[in-house]
Amino acid sequence: MKSIPSYLHILKYLVVVHLLCLLSLTLCRLILFITNIPAEGVDWQLLLTSLCIGIKFDNLIACYVSALPALLLPIWGLSTSHNPNYQKWLQYATSSVVWYYGIIYSLLLCVHIANARYYHFFENHINIGATAWFGFVGDTLGMIFGDTTNWWFILLACIVIALFLFALVAWTKSFVRRNYPVVTMRVNQHITSVVVLVLFWGLIFVGIRGSLQRYPLRVSFAYFCSKPFYNKIGVNPVFNFIKSAEHGTTPIPKEIAAIDEHEALDYVQNVLSIYPIDTLRPIVRPYEAKRMIEGKPNVVLIFMESMAAENLERQENGQWLTPYLRDLRNTSIYWENCYSTGIHTNNGIVGVHYGFVPNFSKPIMDVNADIYTGLPYHLKQNGYETICFVTGNPQYDNMNSFWRDNHIDQIYSIYDYDPQAAVNNFGVNDGYMFDFGLQQLESRAQENKPFFASFLTVSNHGPFVVPDAYVGRAANPQEQIIAYADDAIKHFVESAQQTQWGENTLFILVADHGANLPCPYEMVLPYHKIPVYIFGAGITPSIVEQPTSQIDIWPTVLSMLGIDYNNNSLGIDILHNHRPYAFFVSDDYLGVSDGVYFWCYGIQTQREVLYRMGSGENILADEPDRATEMRTFGMNMQRVNLMAIDNKWTEPCE
Repeated sequence: MKSIPSYLHILKYLVVVHLLCLLSLTLCRLILFITNIPAEGVDWQLLLTSLCIGIKFDNLIACYVSALPALLLPIWGLSTSHNPNYQKWLQYATSSVVWYYGIIYSLLLCVHIANARYYHFFENHINIGATAWFGFVGDTLGMIFGDTTNWWFILLACIVIALFLFALVAWTKSFVRRNYPVVTMRVNQHITSVVVLVLFWGLIFVGIRGSLQRYPLRVSFAYFCSKPFYNKIGVNPVFNFIKSAEHGTTPIPKEIAAIDEHEALDYVQNVLSIYPIDTLRPIVRPYEAKRMIEGKPNVVLIFMESMAAENLERQENGQWLTPYLRDLRNTSIYWENCYSTGIHTNNGIVGVHYGFVPNFSKPIMDVNADIYTGLPYHLKQNGYETICFVTGNPQYDNMNSFWRDNHIDQIYSIYDYDPQAAVNNFGVNDGYMFDFGLQQLESRAQENKPFFASFLTVSNHGPFVVPDAYVGRAANPQEQIIAYADDAIKHFVESAQQTQWGENTLFILVADHGANLPCPYEMVLPYHKIPVYIFGAGITPSIVEQPTSQIDIWPTVLSMLGIDYNNNSLGIDILHNHRPYAFFVSDDYLGVSDGVYFWCYGIQTQREVLYRMGSGENILADEPDRATEMRTFGMNMQRVNLMAIDNKWTEPCE
């Protein structure tokens, strides 16, 4: 044992530390699995394969972290092993390593545990889009600490970090307690040492590359089966975050940017029958309204937080969770096949108000906002006052600056409410905001000027604060709060309809996005499938069965009101025009659906899948023509959508 050069002991020490790191990351992956077990049960063979694949991704991250000590510590050992003070210096050197790994892995393990909770909501790993929350520290911390479930994840993170640090310190102490002799090495031993170190560093490099194949490790390498959960569980969340950040540095993902812009424009113009009037803004076209409502009714738009279409079909204790919304379908123009543009509230705000789809995981409501037209602009042009109501801080998601830059006159928020009425970090509950809104709209009605009022609900967003009366309505807070949200909307609408101004009001109810409900698809479709209602002011009820999108709301509503407009979006008057598919994004996925088939493509995985709705089987090989048609539609639509935003075609034409 004493004849072994000391630098080899150092290599052994580093290898054990590296294995300890891999073990801790595997533990985090098990926690991800345990806290997100699929509803259909566990396929143990697929799970084992996922865990093995996960080691490759974890090893890549671990090799990046180990690269610095693997480079410096063996060189230091070689150059000092002959010094009498080597043993004492070794203690200092390994102490530095403990601090290095301790700090870095404390952060990494926090990210991994947080990812397990993030996955529960988005059914995907944490990505660069999450950094948008850093600008709203107070609200974000309130969201985290206001949900008691998150406390358990915080405790879990502390336990995992403590176990890792304990094992790291214990191994280091055991290592330095051994007596390593002072060694004077001969020339041939130095040559051998250099060769061994080069091989060791070569292994580190291979680990960093992640693969001996032609291409370095990619997210898509984790995909091996038809079950999305087992494909995704192998991906390291830190690796996923880094890759999403790389995609975020480009204005348009390369797969979309590779499409010729002229060909994309020709395609979109043909599919949507766009006959542009301005060569500099080639999607802008005049539209002659198809009036369905007489006069100038008020317009009230209600965003229903996380209201997936599936919620309308959910029961608890023999009671529907959303009895009002279910019945409202019979008295509305109901869009039963509608899709949200994204999975975040800011996506829904821009999609519904202004008619654009987000650029994947990039925030669409920046402080330096793009200027849009859409519903608020055209209503203001026709004499409407534009108002928005939010439950909490209007600075969240840059709503205050974005809306004011985009034709909203007044925003009511937590600054205007009784401070004692706030129930959590998102401010007041929906019922309080609606009651406050009723008072404000009643006073507005006295001015004999039509108004557009947009309400942004939030009670159906965690942390949930369930009123006592609803605790017995369902088994858990997630379902109880849906019942409350349904009743809050019912109370507001029925109260408004009893007023004089409410009798002359067009109501629009739309979800900002859906929810992460169980589904067999790689992209979480319930996050996009949403209900849309248009009713009041003499509307004749009907069902819209064709595929629709949030971006179709503003062109349709303006047409119903008899307002001619220049349409500068990819939305259409859905009551008098037809779209073959809806397209939408979920951070790093592009989706296309007509309600019967669902096609999606992963920007990071570069993997496309085609499903027949209701089945998790990938039928891409069986339906190549259909897949090509849907891919062509989605890619070209998103290409032109992002071109419009990038080239400022979104701005008013006048």
